[in-house]
Amino acid sequence: MRKNSWITWLIILAIGFVVVETNPEIVPQVKNEINETNTRLQPYLYLAKANIEKKLSGQTETTSDKQVGEVATPIESPLKGMNTSSTYYYHFKNNVPGNVREVFLNAITTYNNTGIVKLIPGTAQPNQNNITFSIYHKKIENFASNTVELGNGGPSALQLDHYAINSGRASLNLTYPSLAIKDSVAMHELGHALGLGHSSFTNSVMYPVDQGVSKLSEADLNGLRNIYK
Repeated sequence: MRKNSWITWLIILAIGFVVVETNPEIVPQVKNEINETNTRLQPYLYLAKANIEKKLSGQTETTSDKQVGEVATPIESPLKGMNTSSTYYYHFKNNVPGNVREVFLNAITTYNNTGIVKLIPGTAQPNQNNITFSIYHKKIENFASNTVELGNGGPSALQLDHYAINSGRASLNLTYPSLAIKDSVAMHELGHALGLGHSSFTNSVMYPVDQGVSKLSEADLNGLRNIYK
């Protein structure tokens, strides 16, 4: 009886796991009528084999002259439809090495030069937007996929009505320093922290696989303008 009961519970748990895995929308979200905290972290990948094959076959997308001004890089869900300040205070965690700080500072300069956002070193007040720069270590788990995670980042927004206070994060994976410590990766992760989502265009810094792009496309600029109106 005990053995059969144990087997029954194991089957129930297995079914429950499958349901949650295939239908993540059924997992309840904790919400508050006054405010809500949304966090979204996106991994950034280096796709060696498939990336080369795509370039050889020409199966990549770029924005055309006709699309310039019409296309906008998507917005991450925590900031979508929200108003927020264009001023951020940023800081580095103590264990961030100098070469990582350098590429993030380059990215900060590039975003500041747009005139759309203003990133200032320092400590934010509770009601001010802020960004934390950090590092982590994560080894490749699926060698068959030919992918390496270079970093992750994203916004974490405290929402009050239609206003959001964003505590963004941008981090590089130092398990693969020669691939991760690059201007293009820093630009991508900082873009996520500021609210930009993934783009399907290879000339965007927000393309989900590293293309070595460190210059904001017109679509990326349009995406920023849509967030920081």
